[in-house]
Amino acid sequence: MSKEQRKEFIQSLPLADLHRHFDGSIRPETLWELSEKYYSAVPGLDYEQFRHYLQWDDSLDNTLLDYLDKFHVPLQYTQFYDNIRRISYELAEDAYNDGIRLLELRINPLIHRRAGLTNRQVLAATRKGFSTFGKEHPDFKVGIIVIAMRNHGGNMARILLREVLGEREDFHNGVGVIGFDIAGHEAPFPPVLFKDAYDLATKMGLKKTAHAGESEGAERIWEALDYLGPDRIGHGTSAGNDAALIKRLADDGVMLEVCLTSNVQTGAIDKLENHPLPKFLDAGVKVALCTDNPTVSSTTLSREYELAMEAFGLSENDVRELARMSCSGTFLSGGCHFQIPENT
Repeated sequence: MSKEQRKEFIQSLPLADLHRHFDGSIRPETLWELSEKYYSAVPGLDYEQFRHYLQWDDSLDNTLLDYLDKFHVPLQYTQFYDNIRRISYELAEDAYNDGIRLLELRINPLIHRRAGLTNRQVLAATRKGFSTFGKEHPDFKVGIIVIAMRNHGGNMARILLREVLGEREDFHNGVGVIGFDIAGHEAPFPPVLFKDAYDLATKMGLKKTAHAGESEGAERIWEALDYLGPDRIGHGTSAGNDAALIKRLADDGVMLEVCLTSNVQTGAIDKLENHPLPKFLDAGVKVALCTDNPTVSSTTLSREYELAMEAFGLSENDVRELARMSCSGTFLSGGCHFQIPENT
């Protein structure tokens, strides 16, 4: 199958993205427009130079810290209700134009409050943008996953959960909060610190995922499973080195949210060909193929599927099954609202 044939085939499928971050998915042109509005652009920079601060550059960037640096500039513009609402609408539009019909968007409200917004106002602005797009495109469904940052600690995670309770999906006619996540530097902040927060999320009726095993070893995934009881694991790349853990994931039905391009860029794997995705699939581990940060990684979900086909020789039937499995893992209350064509 040629590259064009692969692209055409993937474009024929409805897709689900279960792991996409708000601040890593904003259109560079929107941020440039806002920079001109607030600062008459950035002194000394043109648009192409500005983009370097937002997007990975293979010739200049090498480490996880380089990757994380890309999130600093967008935060200047995501402190205002109307900007968040606009960006959320555009995020939905970009996803829809890439063939995505089910999106789970994760956001940490605390980092968007520097101009005085509350956590609930940040989420309300996000819901508003998504809801507006959803009314225009009723075949598109979206939910919000709230992130607590590891470095903020377990107490702040519980406070955040209590504050956003009123934004839960079932309290609104349409878009709302469907899940809870932790993200950030793994090494100094083990999962056990967030056990009480995850217990609270369970009592609140939220589904649970957790970033684990991206920058640290398989022990962090074991700990997340034992202490947090997640339905899904974000990345989980290091599980590829632990056969017993792979079996546990398969036996317990815990889904991995796999993001190929970002895993290479952050150094979770050394090169795409060594990604454990085929190992996970062969072992019966549930997998959702996701984007992570489309702007930072300069990718799309359809491109991630193309990479999977190119690197691992996945067939059309393999891709259909992967797309079907990805959608089945959603936290949305109505489940997957579309069907992938049957395998041939």
